[in-house]
Amino acid sequence: MREYTIILKKSGDQYVSLCLELTVVGCGATKGEAISSVRDAIDSYINSTEAGVFPERHISLELLHEFLSEGEEAPEEEELPRLRVVAYD
Repeated sequence: MREYTIILKKSGDQYVSLCLELTVVGCGATKGEAISSVRDAIDSYINSTEAGVFPERHISLELLHEFLSEGEEAPEEEELPRLRVVAYD
């Protein structure tokens, strides 16, 4: 059995759940309903493919940021963190 990462957040009077590996969502009035809803969405996605072979659709960082910051004002450009990438051989 595969395991999936679910993010759960409150949005207005609902809870919203997001599966990071498959980019499917669910929602409900309670945390339990939102988790159950995303489980149904995961099952539907997996069952809709031939022989259970399906591509994982990992969520982009932009979409994840949008999901997590819904309802918040975007920071000014100078407030955004700068990242430095270092590669090691």
